[in-house]
Amino acid sequence: MPTKLDAPSLQELNVDEINVSSAVLKAAAHHYGSQCDKPNKEFMLCRWEEKDPRKCLEEGRKVNECALNFFRQIKGNCAESFTEYWTCLDYSNLSELRHCRQKQQAFDSCVLDKLGWQRPELGDLSKVRLGKN
Repeated sequence: MPTKLDAPSLQELNVDEINVSSAVLKAAAHHYGSQCDKPNKEFMLCRWEEKDPRKCLEEGRKVNECALNFFRQIKGNCAESFTEYWTCLDYSNLSELRHCRQKQQAFDSCVLDKLGWQRPELGDLSKVRLGKN
């Protein structure tokens, strides 16, 4: 007997896309990781527990919404220093990222001054934390 598949509607799947390059994602990664930590982890937990991505559409929308808000805040407050940083990353060899440290510092200073976001220490985002469920 065939199984009935409940596919989500197009309306359920329609979200604003975040159309950025890999260099932009690399430059934003640490701050994005700390600012959108909870929705990302909720989404991954849902995917792990449900084993069916259709059941995690709401959590996925929250991840997307957080990312959109994150990049809007960066664009509205630190566009110049962020653009200089990701452009440096884009044109640098991955083994030569030290050449971009001054631009990284300028970007980190901007988000700290204007948004109050401190760059997380190396390894902070990958630490295991127990949540209350």
